[in-house]
Amino acid sequence: MDPREKLYGELSLVRGILEGAIFSPLRALDWPAFCFDQPGLLGLEEEEVFDLTVRASLAAETMHPSESQGRDPLAWLWALPEPGPVLAHAMASMRADRPFLFHRVLYSLGPVREGAIDPEDFELVEDYLAAALAGGPQMRSAAGQELGTLTRRALSAAGQDPDQPDPSLAELAAQVLARPQAAEAHSDAELLTWLTLGDALEGIPVELAPAVAALVWSRWCAALIGEPADLELLARLQPEVSLSPSELALYVPQEPGSGQMIHAVCPFCSEDNQLRLGKEVSEINRCPHLIYVGTSDEAHLLKVLENYELGPDFMTLLESYYQSPADFELFATLVDDLYEMLCAQDRLGAAPVTSSETKGLYYLKAFFAGPPPQDESLH
Repeated sequence: MDPREKLYGELSLVRGILEGAIFSPLRALDWPAFCFDQPGLLGLEEEEVFDLTVRASLAAETMHPSESQGRDPLAWLWALPEPGPVLAHAMASMRADRPFLFHRVLYSLGPVREGAIDPEDFELVEDYLAAALAGGPQMRSAAGQELGTLTRRALSAAGQDPDQPDPSLAELAAQVLARPQAAEAHSDAELLTWLTLGDALEGIPVELAPAVAALVWSRWCAALIGEPADLELLARLQPEVSLSPSELALYVPQEPGSGQMIHAVCPFCSEDNQLRLGKEVSEINRCPHLIYVGTSDEAHLLKVLENYELGPDFMTLLESYYQSPADFELFATLVDDLYEMLCAQDRLGAAPVTSSETKGLYYLKAFFAGPPPQDESLH
């Protein structure tokens, strides 16, 4: 048999084994779900992951100051003995800034869905959330066991003894993981495609290539699942959340009423919009295109869409979906599609909100309504 045919056959066999993982496809942005042991955190967007990481890290530093010394924020989060209380504080701070994310995670919790706890029994929302988050489903340990089982099966299929594999495999896998494509994969499915159909294994001895592919997949997944934790690799896969303590300090929010000045440049007229925050927002300079300041959260995007002629019945329908946990996914899809359509038509634009005092408003965006589209022929 041609050696290349034999290699492709073995790679196909290894891929078939690994694709059967209970957690596959595993997205690079799914690591918070395993870190906090909450399935409701699966499927987050990049901005949501960054926002959650910053808020949870600040909460962890406040609640566990002694354990934060000499380590980076990502290490604080993965080392939490009980992540529920920290996640509860992070979620509570999102109620106004990311209300849809807050409700989506809240209604994913068993005690909330089943009505097992009453929010009226708690004085603080953080205590209610901590009770609802307690006793997670142990998805991290379950995924870790699955990862170990499939890695052993894949190594066996590649002709290796799982208990005593070739000692050079670890170094070869590290070489492949060091390539930029490994960090650019959005999911383990993309990683497997690169490993089995791309150029990932160039320079790797043919007889070891299938086992190296299995080990690369295993280590990539382990970094996101945390079984075992590999913060160095996770930082390469998710560099935007790999903050130092000094970088994290820049995101500490200012006290309400501090008079913080925020800016956003209009994408349509290039005017610098200036607002001063306090008990009431003061408009120092505002162009006619500015319609809303908020986040990319779908509940905020719904407020943005209210400025367009979508019809009262349709808006009522969207709001009804938002009120129904079973329809959350449909609500998000419709709102996101409408938002992207208006942006593509140059009728809607967004710009980051900046402040010279702090990065504590990193999550805010300013939304601007552009000129109406010119009449177009239907023919």
